[in-house]
Amino acid sequence: PRDKPLQALTWDYDFLEPHRLPDGSLSRIPDEPDAARVLQEINGWHVDKKDPTNGRPKLLANFSECEDDGSTACGCWIYSGVFPAYDHNRSRDRKRTDHYVDPEWAYAWPLNRRILYNRASADADGNPWSERKRYIYWDEAAKKWVGPDVPDFEPDKAPTYVPPDDARGMEAIGGADPFIMKADGKGWLFAPGGAKDGPFPVHYEPVESPVRNRLYPQYQQAPTNRYFEGPMNRIAMTPGDPDYPIVACTFRMTEHYLSGPMSRFNSWLNELMPEMFVELSPELALERGITHGDFLVVSSLRGEIEARALVTRRIRPLLIEGKTVHQIGVPFQWGYAGETVGGSVNDLIPLVADPNVSMHETKVFTCNIRPGKLATGAARTPTKPVAPWADRRPTPETSSAAQPEGHLLHKREDTR
Repeated sequence: PRDKPLQALTWDYDFLEPHRLPDGSLSRIPDEPDAARVLQEINGWHVDKKDPTNGRPKLLANFSECEDDGSTACGCWIYSGVFPAYDHNRSRDRKRTDHYVDPEWAYAWPLNRRILYNRASADADGNPWSERKRYIYWDEAAKKWVGPDVPDFEPDKAPTYVPPDDARGMEAIGGADPFIMKADGKGWLFAPGGAKDGPFPVHYEPVESPVRNRLYPQYQQAPTNRYFEGPMNRIAMTPGDPDYPIVACTFRMTEHYLSGPMSRFNSWLNELMPEMFVELSPELALERGITHGDFLVVSSLRGEIEARALVTRRIRPLLIEGKTVHQIGVPFQWGYAGETVGGSVNDLIPLVADPNVSMHETKVFTCNIRPGKLATGAARTPTKPVAPWADRRPTPETSSAAQPEGHLLHKREDTR
């Protein structure tokens, strides 16, 4: 019985007509869902009302039309309004105007609001905090909230409204309380109870940092951090360690999924991002004698990895307390397995955790770099054979459903 709800799911998102690709050919992938129909389901629709143009269920204009009596269906209320009519996908709107909010450029959830809680741009009486930067404010003559954005507040609730003691829902939100997703309409500076390092946020430097904590010199690192001692987890906790003066910041790339264990086995993605690299500034490259495209070694107290050098102006030196501090960017998508393999940044980071959920501090650490490759000289061998260079021909030994779409050499008669 527990499987019946899944077995009875309605999954009717097929294209209503044969799906054509941008080059005009018919798609060769059978039963591919129509993304527009999925988005319409998320937007929501009326169960017992029909659209006069096509006889299909009438789409919701926005979440204010959602009912709790079964007369409407909505996949996710915050996106309701993105597809208010079958011929209007608001996420594809591309109308530029001289209006600085640009309300007709794409769609912002919920209800196309560009700034959440925008009633907070006015004071308790509904007047703009700044006339020069007025945004959402109370128009006493019109008896409603007005401005260049959709008010994130009941549009006709006056600033003077005081809820009765037994009020519930939105009626319990006062006219001067803009944070409507909170039960009391107030802005919360901290979550009450439960946080071991709360209640108020305090600035600490990362566990490894080249500079001292300017805001709280007596506390360099968070005193509630969890540390894991051992010979493989040495940490440079003294600020300004001359052996590790560079800040490394990890980041992810669009071309590789999450940390890369799946995407490194995908030939098409590996063609876009084929090798582990490190981004560094021209100033740091010149200082260390590193050439764009050549190898370099990144070292920390935990280990060393090698990578290609990407010398770019996107990374710039910082001037802190009269001292130049260099930084590098290190992607975390490479490891020992896949069609493309490379040094793993996880070999360099310290193992430190926050006191509440043991989230590891893997974003930044201190390191050093030098030109060249690791002294071992051990070549990394892919665990998956590298695919031949992609071309217009079908990929051999690959099912038709997994072939690239839209290749010019696919004949029309082959796709019908």
